[in-house]
Amino acid sequence: MDYQLYKRVLSFVRPFIPKLILAIFFSIIVGAIATSPVPIIQKVFDDIFVQKDYFMLKAVPIGLALLYLLKAVLTYAQNLIIFGLSWDLISQVRSQMFNHIHHLPFGFFEKNQVGQLISRIMNDASVMQSTVTRLLKEVIQNGIMLIGLLGWLFYMKWDWALISMVIFPLVVVPVSNIARKLKRLSHRGQEILGHMNSVILESFSGVKIVRSFGLEPREIEKFDRFNNDYLTVMKKNVKYVEITSPLLEFLGILSATIILWYGGTEVIKGTVTQGTFIAFLVALFMLYGPIRLLFKIFASFQISLAGAERVFAILDMEEEKVQEGSLELSGLNDRIEYKNVSFRYPTRSTEVLKNINLSIRKSQVVAVVGMSGAGKTTLVDMLFRFFDVGSGEILIDGTNIKDFRINSLRGCLALVTQDTFLFNDTIWNNILFGEPNASPDQILAAAKAAHVDSFVQKLDEGYETMIGERGVKLSGGQKQRIAIARAILRDAPILVLDEATSSLDSESEKLVQEALHNLMEHRTNIVIAHRLSTIKHADNIVVMDQGQIVETGVHKDLLAHSGLYRKYYEVQFKGAENEI
Repeated sequence: MDYQLYKRVLSFVRPFIPKLILAIFFSIIVGAIATSPVPIIQKVFDDIFVQKDYFMLKAVPIGLALLYLLKAVLTYAQNLIIFGLSWDLISQVRSQMFNHIHHLPFGFFEKNQVGQLISRIMNDASVMQSTVTRLLKEVIQNGIMLIGLLGWLFYMKWDWALISMVIFPLVVVPVSNIARKLKRLSHRGQEILGHMNSVILESFSGVKIVRSFGLEPREIEKFDRFNNDYLTVMKKNVKYVEITSPLLEFLGILSATIILWYGGTEVIKGTVTQGTFIAFLVALFMLYGPIRLLFKIFASFQISLAGAERVFAILDMEEEKVQEGSLELSGLNDRIEYKNVSFRYPTRSTEVLKNINLSIRKSQVVAVVGMSGAGKTTLVDMLFRFFDVGSGEILIDGTNIKDFRINSLRGCLALVTQDTFLFNDTIWNNILFGEPNASPDQILAAAKAAHVDSFVQKLDEGYETMIGERGVKLSGGQKQRIAIARAILRDAPILVLDEATSSLDSESEKLVQEALHNLMEHRTNIVIAHRLSTIKHADNIVVMDQGQIVETGVHKDLLAHSGLYRKYYEVQFKGAENEI
Protein backbone atom coordinates (compact mmCIF):
# COMPACT_ATOMS: atom_id res chain seq x y z
CA MET A 1 0.00 0.00 0.00
CA ASP A 2 2.73 2.47 1.03
CA TYR A 3 4.75 1.51 -2.04
CA GLN A 4 1.85 2.45 -4.30
CA LEU A 5 1.40 5.67 -2.35
CA TYR A 6 5.09 6.57 -2.76
CA LYS A 7 4.83 5.76 -6.45
CA ARG A 8 1.78 7.96 -6.84
CA VAL A 9 3.33 10.88 -4.97
CA LEU A 10 6.43 10.67 -7.14
CA SER A 11 4.28 10.56 -10.29
CA PHE A 12 3.70 14.29 -9.80
CA VAL A 13 7.42 14.82 -10.46
CA ARG A 14 7.31 13.45 -14.02
CA PRO A 15 7.00 16.88 -15.71
CA PHE A 16 10.19 17.95 -13.93
CA ILE A 17 12.37 14.90 -14.73
CA PRO A 18 15.16 16.86 -16.55
CA LYS A 19 15.64 19.10 -13.48
CA LEU A 20 15.39 16.07 -11.23
CA ILE A 21 18.14 14.22 -13.12
CA LEU A 22 20.43 17.23 -12.74
CA ALA A 23 19.68 17.40 -9.00
CA ILE A 24 20.41 13.67 -8.63
CA PHE A 25 23.70 14.11 -10.49
CA PHE A 26 24.65 16.89 -8.07
CA SER A 27 23.59 14.69 -5.14
CA ILE A 28 25.89 11.89 -6.28
CA ILE A 29 28.87 14.24 -6.46
CA VAL A 30 28.02 15.86 -3.10
CA GLY A 31 27.59 12.46 -1.47
CA ALA A 32 30.90 11.23 -2.88
CA ILE A 33 32.77 14.35 -1.74
CA ALA A 34 31.30 13.92 1.75
CA THR A 35 33.19 10.59 2.05
CA SER A 36 36.57 12.09 1.00
CA PRO A 37 37.93 12.69 4.54
CA VAL A 38 38.22 8.92 5.07
CA PRO A 39 40.93 8.12 2.46
CA ILE A 40 42.61 11.49 3.12
CA ILE A 41 42.99 10.71 6.83
CA GLN A 42 44.39 7.27 6.03
CA LYS A 43 46.84 8.86 3.56
CA VAL A 44 47.92 11.52 6.06
CA PHE A 45 48.66 9.12 8.90
CA ASP A 46 50.10 6.22 6.90
CA ASP A 47 52.13 8.05 4.23
CA ILE A 48 52.59 11.76 4.81
CA PHE A 49 53.49 11.64 8.52
CA VAL A 50 55.52 8.47 8.27
CA GLN A 51 57.42 9.52 5.12
CA LYS A 52 57.49 13.22 6.11
CA ASP A 53 56.14 14.24 2.66
CA TYR A 54 55.87 18.06 2.95
CA PHE A 55 54.57 18.53 -0.60
CA MET A 56 51.59 16.23 0.03
CA LEU A 57 51.08 17.90 3.43
CA LYS A 58 50.45 21.16 1.54
CA ALA A 59 48.59 19.63 -1.42
CA VAL A 60 46.08 17.59 0.60
CA PRO A 61 44.58 20.54 2.58
CA ILE A 62 44.33 22.63 -0.60
CA GLY A 63 42.66 19.75 -2.43
CA LEU A 64 40.29 19.20 0.48
CA ALA A 65 39.32 22.90 0.52
CA LEU A 66 38.67 22.87 -3.24
CA LEU A 67 36.58 19.71 -2.94
CA TYR A 68 34.39 21.25 -0.24
CA LEU A 69 34.08 24.48 -2.21
CA LEU A 70 32.74 22.41 -5.08
CA LYS A 71 30.47 20.59 -2.62
CA ALA A 72 29.10 23.92 -1.33
CA VAL A 73 28.37 25.21 -4.86
CA LEU A 74 26.68 21.97 -5.93
CA THR A 75 24.71 21.77 -2.68
CA TYR A 76 23.38 25.29 -3.26
CA ALA A 77 22.48 24.51 -6.88
CA GLN A 78 20.87 21.24 -5.80
CA ASN A 79 18.78 23.01 -3.14
CA LEU A 80 17.59 25.60 -5.65
CA ILE A 81 16.41 22.84 -7.97
CA ILE A 82 14.84 20.62 -5.30
CA PHE A 83 13.04 23.30 -3.32
CA GLY A 84 11.91 25.04 -6.50
CA LEU A 85 10.59 21.72 -7.75
CA SER A 86 8.79 21.04 -4.48
CA TRP A 87 6.98 24.38 -4.67
CA ASP A 88 6.07 23.64 -8.27
CA LEU A 89 4.64 20.39 -6.97
CA ILE A 90 2.61 21.93 -4.16
CA SER A 91 1.22 24.55 -6.52
CA GLN A 92 0.26 21.82 -8.98
CA VAL A 93 -1.42 19.67 -6.30
CA ARG A 94 -3.37 22.60 -4.85
CA SER A 95 -4.52 23.67 -8.30
CA GLN A 96 -5.55 20.12 -9.17
CA MET A 97 -7.47 19.72 -5.91
CA PHE A 98 -9.24 23.07 -6.26
CA ASN A 99 -10.23 22.27 -9.83
CA HIS A 100 -11.35 18.74 -8.93
CA ILE A 101 -13.49 19.87 -5.99
CA HIS A 102 -15.29 22.32 -8.27
CA HIS A 103 -16.35 19.36 -10.41
CA LEU A 104 -17.63 17.15 -7.58
CA PRO A 105 -21.39 16.64 -7.12
CA PHE A 106 -23.31 19.18 -5.05
CA GLY A 107 -23.93 16.50 -2.45
CA PHE A 108 -20.22 16.55 -1.64
CA PHE A 109 -20.54 20.08 -0.26
CA GLU A 110 -23.41 19.02 1.98
CA LYS A 111 -21.17 16.46 3.67
CA ASN A 112 -17.95 18.48 3.96
CA GLN A 113 -17.32 21.69 5.84
CA VAL A 114 -15.55 24.51 4.00
CA GLY A 115 -12.89 24.65 6.73
CA GLN A 116 -12.12 20.97 6.18
CA LEU A 117 -11.71 21.54 2.45
CA ILE A 118 -9.39 24.50 3.08
CA SER A 119 -7.31 22.24 5.31
CA ARG A 120 -7.11 19.59 2.59
CA ILE A 121 -5.95 22.08 -0.03
CA MET A 122 -3.57 24.10 2.13
CA ASN A 123 -2.27 21.87 4.95
CA ASP A 124 -2.35 18.39 3.42
CA ALA A 125 -0.82 19.56 0.16
CA SER A 126 1.98 21.29 2.12
CA VAL A 127 2.67 18.07 4.01
CA MET A 128 3.02 16.30 0.66
CA GLN A 129 5.65 18.86 -0.33
CA SER A 130 7.96 17.70 2.45
CA THR A 131 7.68 14.11 1.17
CA VAL A 132 9.11 14.93 -2.23
CA THR A 133 11.61 17.52 -0.96
CA ARG A 134 13.13 15.23 1.64
CA LEU A 135 12.89 12.12 -0.53
CA LEU A 136 14.74 13.73 -3.42
CA LYS A 137 17.23 15.72 -1.39
CA GLU A 138 17.97 13.88 1.84
CA VAL A 139 17.44 10.27 0.77
CA ILE A 140 19.49 10.47 -2.41
CA GLN A 141 22.34 12.51 -0.92
CA ASN A 142 22.55 10.56 2.34
CA GLY A 143 22.07 7.29 0.47
CA ILE A 144 25.09 8.03 -1.75
CA MET A 145 27.12 9.05 1.29
CA LEU A 146 26.08 5.88 3.15
CA ILE A 147 27.08 3.65 0.23
CA GLY A 148 30.42 5.46 -0.14
CA LEU A 149 31.28 5.17 3.56
CA LEU A 150 30.30 1.50 3.67
CA GLY A 151 32.51 0.95 0.65
CA TRP A 152 35.49 2.51 2.44
CA LEU A 153 34.80 0.52 5.63
CA PHE A 154 34.74 -2.82 3.82
CA TYR A 155 37.72 -1.81 1.67
CA MET A 156 39.86 -0.98 4.72
CA LYS A 157 38.75 -3.82 7.09
CA TRP A 158 35.84 -5.96 6.00
CA ASP A 159 35.79 -7.96 9.24
CA TRP A 160 35.59 -4.82 11.39
CA ALA A 161 32.84 -3.52 9.09
CA LEU A 162 30.74 -6.68 9.63
CA ILE A 163 31.17 -6.38 13.42
CA SER A 164 30.05 -2.73 13.39
CA MET A 165 26.94 -3.56 11.30
CA VAL A 166 25.61 -6.32 13.58
CA ILE A 167 23.80 -3.91 15.92
CA PHE A 168 21.72 -2.04 13.29
CA PRO A 169 19.11 -4.75 12.57
CA LEU A 170 18.04 -4.26 16.20
CA VAL A 171 16.59 -0.84 15.34
CA VAL A 172 14.52 -1.87 12.31
CA VAL A 173 11.53 -3.27 14.24
CA PRO A 174 11.10 -0.34 16.68
CA VAL A 175 11.47 2.22 13.88
CA SER A 176 8.81 0.40 11.80
CA ASN A 177 6.41 0.49 14.76
CA ILE A 178 7.15 4.17 15.28
CA ALA A 179 6.42 4.84 11.59
CA ARG A 180 2.97 3.24 11.82
CA LYS A 181 2.11 5.27 14.92
CA LEU A 182 3.27 8.47 13.23
CA LYS A 183 1.01 7.81 10.27
CA ARG A 184 -2.04 7.39 12.51
CA LEU A 185 -1.13 10.48 14.52
CA SER A 186 -0.71 12.53 11.38
CA HIS A 187 -4.14 11.48 10.08
CA ARG A 188 -5.64 12.57 13.38
CA GLY A 189 -3.67 15.82 13.40
CA GLN A 190 -4.83 16.79 9.90
CA GLU A 191 -8.45 16.04 10.83
CA ILE A 192 -8.18 18.28 13.90
CA LEU A 193 -6.62 21.06 11.78
CA GLY A 194 -9.63 20.81 9.47
CA HIS A 195 -11.99 21.25 12.43
CA MET A 196 -9.94 24.23 13.63
CA ASN A 197 -10.21 25.84 10.20
CA SER A 198 -13.98 25.32 10.26
CA VAL A 199 -14.30 26.93 13.68
CA ILE A 200 -12.18 29.93 12.62
CA LEU A 201 -14.12 30.36 9.37
CA GLU A 202 -17.54 30.12 11.00
CA SER A 203 -16.66 32.25 14.03
CA PHE A 204 -15.12 35.13 12.09
CA SER A 205 -17.67 35.02 9.25
CA GLY A 206 -20.50 35.15 11.76
CA VAL A 207 -18.86 37.61 14.15
CA LYS A 208 -22.04 39.74 14.36
CA ILE A 209 -24.11 36.79 15.52
CA VAL A 210 -21.36 35.64 17.88
CA ARG A 211 -21.16 39.04 19.55
CA SER A 212 -24.87 39.83 19.56
CA PHE A 213 -25.67 36.53 21.31
CA GLY A 214 -22.61 36.69 23.56
CA LEU A 215 -21.20 33.47 22.10
CA GLU A 216 -17.52 34.45 22.41
CA PRO A 217 -16.88 32.07 25.36
CA ARG A 218 -18.53 29.21 23.48
CA GLU A 219 -16.48 29.82 20.32
CA ILE A 220 -13.25 30.25 22.31
CA GLU A 221 -13.95 27.04 24.23
CA LYS A 222 -14.63 25.16 20.99
CA PHE A 223 -11.41 26.43 19.40
CA ASP A 224 -9.36 25.71 22.55
CA ARG A 225 -10.69 22.14 22.63
CA PHE A 226 -9.46 21.42 19.11
CA ASN A 227 -6.28 23.41 19.72
CA ASN A 228 -5.44 21.33 22.81
CA ASP A 229 -6.26 18.10 20.95
CA TYR A 230 -3.86 19.15 18.21
CA LEU A 231 -1.20 20.04 20.78
CA THR A 232 -1.53 16.58 22.33
CA VAL A 233 -1.15 14.90 18.93
CA MET A 234 1.85 17.01 17.99
CA LYS A 235 3.61 16.30 21.29
CA LYS A 236 3.17 12.57 20.73
CA ASN A 237 4.41 13.10 17.19
CA VAL A 238 7.60 14.78 18.43
CA LYS A 239 8.11 12.02 20.98
CA TYR A 240 8.11 9.31 18.31
CA VAL A 241 10.04 11.25 15.64
CA GLU A 242 12.85 12.30 17.96
CA ILE A 243 13.39 8.94 19.65
CA THR A 244 15.10 7.51 16.55
CA SER A 245 18.13 9.83 16.74
CA PRO A 246 19.27 9.10 20.32
CA LEU A 247 18.55 5.38 19.84
CA LEU A 248 20.75 5.21 16.75
CA GLU A 249 23.41 7.38 18.37
CA PHE A 250 23.62 5.01 21.34
CA LEU A 251 23.86 1.95 19.09
CA GLY A 252 26.51 3.74 17.01
CA ILE A 253 28.63 4.52 20.05
CA LEU A 254 28.19 0.95 21.26
CA SER A 255 29.46 -0.33 17.91
CA ALA A 256 32.33 2.17 17.93
CA THR A 257 33.47 1.09 21.42
CA ILE A 258 33.69 -2.52 20.23
CA ILE A 259 35.82 -1.47 17.25
CA LEU A 260 37.89 0.83 19.47
CA TRP A 261 38.74 -2.08 21.76
CA TYR A 262 39.09 -4.78 19.11
CA GLY A 263 40.82 -2.59 16.51
CA GLY A 264 43.06 -0.92 19.07
CA THR A 265 44.31 -4.34 20.13
CA GLU A 266 45.32 -5.11 16.51
CA VAL A 267 47.09 -1.72 16.17
CA ILE A 268 49.13 -2.42 19.33
CA LYS A 269 50.00 -5.84 17.94
CA GLY A 270 51.14 -4.14 14.72
CA THR A 271 48.79 -6.04 12.40
CA VAL A 272 46.90 -2.84 11.40
CA THR A 273 48.37 0.62 10.74
CA GLN A 274 47.41 3.66 12.79
CA GLY A 275 46.11 5.44 9.66
CA THR A 276 43.74 2.59 8.84
CA PHE A 277 42.52 2.47 12.44
CA ILE A 278 41.84 6.21 12.70
CA ALA A 279 40.31 6.43 9.20
CA PHE A 280 38.03 3.48 10.01
CA LEU A 281 36.81 5.12 13.24
CA VAL A 282 36.21 8.43 11.43
CA ALA A 283 34.26 6.63 8.68
CA LEU A 284 32.27 4.74 11.30
CA PHE A 285 31.32 7.91 13.15
CA MET A 286 30.48 9.63 9.86
CA LEU A 287 28.36 6.63 8.87
CA TYR A 288 25.93 7.09 11.74
CA GLY A 289 25.00 10.57 10.49
CA PRO A 290 23.32 9.45 7.23
CA ILE A 291 21.94 6.29 8.87
CA ARG A 292 20.34 8.35 11.63
CA LEU A 293 18.91 10.83 9.12
CA LEU A 294 17.56 8.09 6.85
CA PHE A 295 15.78 6.35 9.74
CA LYS A 296 14.39 9.67 10.94
CA ILE A 297 13.25 10.55 7.42
CA PHE A 298 11.58 7.16 7.09
CA ALA A 299 9.67 7.77 10.33
CA SER A 300 8.66 11.33 9.45
CA PHE A 301 7.70 10.25 5.92
CA GLN A 302 4.66 8.63 7.47
CA ILE A 303 3.38 12.10 8.34
CA SER A 304 3.73 13.13 4.71
CA LEU A 305 2.12 9.93 3.49
CA ALA A 306 -0.87 10.57 5.75
CA GLY A 307 -1.24 13.98 4.11
CA ALA A 308 -0.88 12.38 0.68
CA GLU A 309 -3.59 9.84 1.50
CA ARG A 310 -5.97 12.66 2.44
CA VAL A 311 -5.14 14.51 -0.78
CA PHE A 312 -5.70 11.42 -2.90
CA ALA A 313 -8.93 10.66 -1.04
CA ILE A 314 -10.27 13.89 -2.56
CA LEU A 315 -8.68 13.42 -5.99
CA ASP A 316 -10.05 9.87 -6.21
CA MET A 317 -13.63 11.01 -5.68
CA GLU A 318 -15.63 10.59 -8.82
CA GLU A 319 -16.46 13.84 -10.55
CA GLU A 320 -20.05 14.78 -11.15
CA LYS A 321 -21.37 12.66 -14.00
CA VAL A 322 -23.60 14.99 -15.94
CA GLN A 323 -25.34 13.69 -19.02
CA GLU A 324 -24.59 16.59 -21.33
CA GLY A 325 -26.09 17.01 -24.76
CA SER A 326 -24.67 18.79 -27.76
CA LEU A 327 -27.47 21.29 -28.37
CA GLU A 328 -26.98 25.00 -27.75
CA LEU A 329 -29.71 26.89 -25.89
CA SER A 330 -29.84 30.48 -27.09
CA GLY A 331 -33.07 31.59 -25.43
CA LEU A 332 -36.67 30.73 -24.54
CA ASN A 333 -39.22 30.79 -27.33
CA ASP A 334 -42.28 29.12 -25.81
CA ARG A 335 -42.22 27.58 -22.33
CA ILE A 336 -40.53 25.67 -19.53
CA GLU A 337 -42.23 22.44 -18.49
CA TYR A 338 -41.87 20.15 -15.49
CA LYS A 339 -43.38 16.76 -16.32
CA ASN A 340 -43.92 14.24 -13.50
CA VAL A 341 -40.72 15.40 -11.79
CA SER A 342 -39.70 13.66 -8.57
CA PHE A 343 -36.43 13.99 -6.67
CA ARG A 344 -34.76 12.67 -3.54
CA TYR A 345 -31.41 13.83 -2.14
CA PRO A 346 -28.87 10.99 -1.83
CA THR A 347 -28.56 11.65 1.91
CA ARG A 348 -32.32 11.50 2.57
CA SER A 349 -34.83 8.69 2.55
CA THR A 350 -37.90 10.72 1.55
CA GLU A 351 -38.61 12.53 -1.70
CA VAL A 352 -38.22 16.31 -1.71
CA LEU A 353 -40.28 16.71 -4.90
CA LYS A 354 -43.18 14.42 -5.76
CA ASN A 355 -44.73 14.22 -9.21
CA ILE A 356 -44.37 17.91 -10.09
CA ASN A 357 -46.21 19.10 -13.20
CA LEU A 358 -45.77 22.75 -14.05
CA SER A 359 -45.80 24.89 -17.19
CA ILE A 360 -44.15 28.34 -17.31
CA ARG A 361 -44.79 30.32 -20.48
CA LYS A 362 -42.36 32.81 -21.95
CA SER A 363 -42.41 36.26 -20.26
CA GLN A 364 -44.59 34.99 -17.42
CA VAL A 365 -43.94 35.85 -13.79
CA VAL A 366 -44.46 32.63 -11.86
CA ALA A 367 -44.25 32.80 -8.07
CA VAL A 368 -43.56 29.76 -5.91
CA VAL A 369 -44.62 29.95 -2.26
CA GLY A 370 -44.70 27.54 0.64
CA MET A 371 -43.31 26.84 4.07
CA SER A 372 -39.60 26.17 4.57
CA GLY A 373 -38.75 22.68 3.35
CA ALA A 374 -41.66 22.58 0.91
CA GLY A 375 -39.23 22.05 -2.03
CA LYS A 376 -39.27 25.53 -3.58
CA THR A 377 -35.49 25.97 -3.94
CA THR A 378 -35.02 22.37 -5.05
CA LEU A 379 -37.54 23.05 -7.82
CA VAL A 380 -35.30 25.73 -9.37
CA ASP A 381 -32.10 23.79 -8.61
CA MET A 382 -33.43 21.17 -11.01
CA LEU A 383 -33.67 23.80 -13.74
CA PHE A 384 -30.01 24.78 -13.29
CA ARG A 385 -29.11 21.07 -13.17
CA PHE A 386 -27.39 21.49 -9.83
CA PHE A 387 -29.14 18.16 -9.31
CA ASP A 388 -30.79 15.97 -11.94
CA VAL A 389 -34.36 14.80 -11.62
CA GLY A 390 -34.93 11.39 -10.07
CA SER A 391 -37.80 10.68 -12.44
CA GLY A 392 -39.72 12.68 -15.00
CA GLU A 393 -38.23 15.43 -17.14
CA ILE A 394 -37.80 19.17 -17.49
CA LEU A 395 -38.30 20.61 -20.96
CA ILE A 396 -37.41 23.96 -22.51
CA ASP A 397 -39.32 24.55 -25.74
CA GLY A 398 -40.09 20.84 -25.84
CA THR A 399 -36.45 19.71 -25.49
CA ASN A 400 -35.17 17.90 -22.41
CA ILE A 401 -32.65 20.13 -20.64
CA LYS A 402 -30.25 17.16 -20.51
CA ASP A 403 -29.88 17.52 -24.29
CA PHE A 404 -28.34 20.98 -23.94
CA ARG A 405 -24.73 21.77 -23.13
CA ILE A 406 -24.50 22.70 -19.45
CA ASN A 407 -22.80 26.04 -20.14
CA SER A 408 -25.37 27.08 -22.71
CA LEU A 409 -28.24 26.09 -20.38
CA ARG A 410 -26.87 28.03 -17.42
CA GLY A 411 -25.93 30.90 -19.71
CA CYS A 412 -29.66 31.46 -20.27
CA LEU A 413 -30.36 31.57 -16.53
CA ALA A 414 -29.68 34.27 -13.95
CA LEU A 415 -29.96 33.62 -10.22
CA VAL A 416 -30.37 35.89 -7.20
CA THR A 417 -30.57 33.99 -3.92
CA GLN A 418 -31.74 34.85 -0.42
CA ASP A 419 -28.17 34.25 0.82
CA THR A 420 -26.51 37.14 -0.98
CA PHE A 421 -22.95 36.23 -1.89
CA LEU A 422 -20.57 39.00 -2.85
CA PHE A 423 -16.83 38.75 -3.40
CA ASN A 424 -14.22 40.71 -1.46
CA ASP A 425 -13.71 43.09 -4.35
CA THR A 426 -14.97 46.44 -5.61
CA ILE A 427 -18.65 47.17 -6.24
CA TRP A 428 -17.82 47.54 -9.95
CA ASN A 429 -16.19 44.12 -10.19
CA ASN A 430 -18.97 42.43 -8.23
CA ILE A 431 -21.48 43.65 -10.80
CA LEU A 432 -19.07 42.77 -13.63
CA PHE A 433 -19.09 39.10 -12.53
CA GLY A 434 -22.54 38.89 -14.13
CA GLU A 435 -21.01 39.36 -17.59
CA PRO A 436 -17.19 39.67 -17.69
CA ASN A 437 -17.25 41.07 -21.24
CA ALA A 438 -19.77 43.84 -20.50
CA SER A 439 -18.98 47.43 -21.39
CA PRO A 440 -18.86 50.22 -18.78
CA ASP A 441 -22.14 51.62 -20.12
CA GLN A 442 -23.85 48.24 -19.67
CA ILE A 443 -22.54 47.96 -16.11
CA LEU A 444 -23.79 51.44 -15.23
CA ALA A 445 -27.16 50.71 -16.82
CA ALA A 446 -27.52 47.55 -14.70
CA ALA A 447 -26.45 49.44 -11.57
CA LYS A 448 -29.02 52.16 -12.19
CA ALA A 449 -31.76 49.64 -12.98
CA ALA A 450 -31.15 47.92 -9.62
CA HIS A 451 -30.85 51.30 -7.84
CA VAL A 452 -27.23 50.62 -6.92
CA ASP A 453 -26.06 53.87 -8.46
CA SER A 454 -28.08 55.94 -5.99
CA PHE A 455 -26.09 54.80 -2.93
CA VAL A 456 -22.75 54.36 -4.72
CA GLN A 457 -22.69 58.08 -5.56
CA LYS A 458 -22.56 58.82 -1.82
CA LEU A 459 -19.46 56.67 -1.26
CA ASP A 460 -16.04 58.36 -1.28
CA GLU A 461 -14.54 55.85 -3.70
CA GLY A 462 -17.73 55.23 -5.67
CA TYR A 463 -17.75 52.00 -7.64
CA GLU A 464 -14.13 51.33 -6.64
CA THR A 465 -15.16 50.88 -3.00
CA MET A 466 -13.92 47.57 -1.58
CA ILE A 467 -16.92 45.93 0.06
CA GLY A 468 -15.07 43.51 2.37
CA GLU A 469 -15.57 39.78 2.78
CA ARG A 470 -19.14 38.83 1.75
CA GLY A 471 -19.94 42.56 1.50
CA VAL A 472 -19.51 43.19 5.24
CA LYS A 473 -19.17 46.98 4.69
CA LEU A 474 -22.64 47.24 3.12
CA SER A 475 -26.17 47.00 4.45
CA GLY A 476 -28.35 44.03 3.61
CA GLY A 477 -30.35 46.05 1.12
CA GLN A 478 -27.25 47.40 -0.60
CA LYS A 479 -25.77 43.90 -0.94
CA GLN A 480 -29.01 42.56 -2.38
CA ARG A 481 -29.23 45.36 -4.94
CA ILE A 482 -25.66 44.66 -6.12
CA ALA A 483 -26.57 40.97 -6.52
CA ILE A 484 -29.64 41.96 -8.53
CA ALA A 485 -27.55 44.32 -10.68
CA ARG A 486 -25.21 41.39 -11.37
CA ALA A 487 -28.17 39.29 -12.53
CA ILE A 488 -29.53 42.15 -14.65
CA LEU A 489 -26.15 42.56 -16.37
CA ARG A 490 -26.19 38.88 -17.25
CA ASP A 491 -29.26 39.69 -19.34
CA ALA A 492 -30.41 36.07 -19.31
CA PRO A 493 -33.86 35.31 -20.73
CA ILE A 494 -34.81 33.33 -17.60
CA LEU A 495 -34.51 35.02 -14.21
CA VAL A 496 -34.75 33.11 -10.93
CA LEU A 497 -35.27 35.11 -7.72
CA ASP A 498 -34.94 32.87 -4.68
CA GLU A 499 -36.18 35.02 -1.78
CA ALA A 500 -34.35 37.88 -3.54
CA THR A 501 -36.04 40.65 -1.55
CA SER A 502 -36.01 38.91 1.84
CA SER A 503 -33.12 41.03 3.14
CA LEU A 504 -34.43 44.40 1.98
CA ASP A 505 -35.89 47.15 4.09
CA SER A 506 -39.16 48.69 2.92
CA GLU A 507 -37.55 51.53 0.98
CA SER A 508 -34.98 49.29 -0.74
CA GLU A 509 -37.64 46.71 -1.51
CA LYS A 510 -39.79 49.33 -3.20
CA LEU A 511 -36.87 50.55 -5.34
CA VAL A 512 -35.89 47.02 -6.38
CA GLN A 513 -39.47 45.98 -7.07
CA GLU A 514 -39.85 48.98 -9.37
CA ALA A 515 -36.69 48.02 -11.25
CA LEU A 516 -37.65 44.37 -11.51
CA HIS A 517 -41.20 45.20 -12.62
CA ASN A 518 -39.82 47.09 -15.64
CA LEU A 519 -37.42 44.29 -16.50
CA MET A 520 -39.75 41.32 -16.05
CA GLU A 521 -41.72 41.92 -19.25
CA HIS A 522 -38.60 40.98 -21.21
CA ARG A 523 -37.86 37.86 -19.19
CA THR A 524 -39.40 34.67 -17.93
CA ASN A 525 -39.35 34.98 -14.16
CA ILE A 526 -39.52 32.39 -11.42
CA VAL A 527 -39.89 34.09 -8.06
CA ILE A 528 -39.61 32.19 -4.78
CA ALA A 529 -40.96 34.21 -1.86
CA HIS A 530 -42.21 33.92 1.70
CA ARG A 531 -43.50 37.50 1.73
CA LEU A 532 -46.72 37.45 -0.25
CA SER A 533 -46.63 41.21 -0.80
CA THR A 534 -43.76 40.74 -3.27
CA ILE A 535 -45.63 38.43 -5.63
CA LYS A 536 -49.24 39.69 -5.70
CA HIS A 537 -48.87 40.74 -9.37
CA ALA A 538 -47.49 37.37 -10.54
CA ASP A 539 -49.15 35.79 -13.58
CA ASN A 540 -49.32 32.48 -11.75
CA ILE A 541 -48.73 31.57 -8.12
CA VAL A 542 -47.71 28.00 -7.33
CA VAL A 543 -48.30 26.87 -3.75
CA MET A 544 -46.13 23.98 -2.58
CA ASP A 545 -46.41 21.79 0.49
CA GLN A 546 -44.23 18.78 1.38
CA GLY A 547 -42.77 18.54 -2.11
CA GLN A 548 -46.07 18.75 -3.98
CA ILE A 549 -47.99 21.46 -5.82
CA VAL A 550 -51.25 21.86 -3.92
CA GLU A 551 -52.63 25.08 -5.48
CA THR A 552 -52.08 27.30 -8.52
CA GLY A 553 -53.70 30.56 -9.59
CA VAL A 554 -53.46 34.33 -9.32
CA HIS A 555 -53.35 36.21 -6.04
CA LYS A 556 -56.99 37.30 -6.05
CA ASP A 557 -58.42 33.89 -6.93
CA LEU A 558 -56.25 32.05 -4.39
CA LEU A 559 -57.43 34.41 -1.64
CA ALA A 560 -61.03 33.71 -2.58
CA HIS A 561 -60.61 30.03 -1.70
CA SER A 562 -60.03 28.64 1.77
CA GLY A 563 -56.81 26.94 0.77
CA LEU A 564 -53.23 26.94 1.97
CA TYR A 565 -52.39 30.27 0.28
CA ARG A 566 -55.18 32.01 2.20
CA LYS A 567 -53.84 30.53 5.45
CA TYR A 568 -50.40 31.94 4.66
CA TYR A 569 -52.02 35.29 3.99
CA GLU A 570 -53.94 35.26 7.26
CA VAL A 571 -50.81 34.39 9.22
CA GLN A 572 -48.80 37.20 7.60
CA PHE A 573 -51.34 39.98 7.38
CA LYS A 574 -54.12 39.11 9.85
CA GLY A 575 -56.83 40.82 7.88
CA ALA A 576 -54.79 43.78 6.62
CA GLU A 577 -55.72 42.95 3.04
CA ASN A 578 -55.40 46.52 1.89
CA GLU A 579 -51.61 46.37 2.45
CA ILE A 580 -51.16 43.66 -0.16
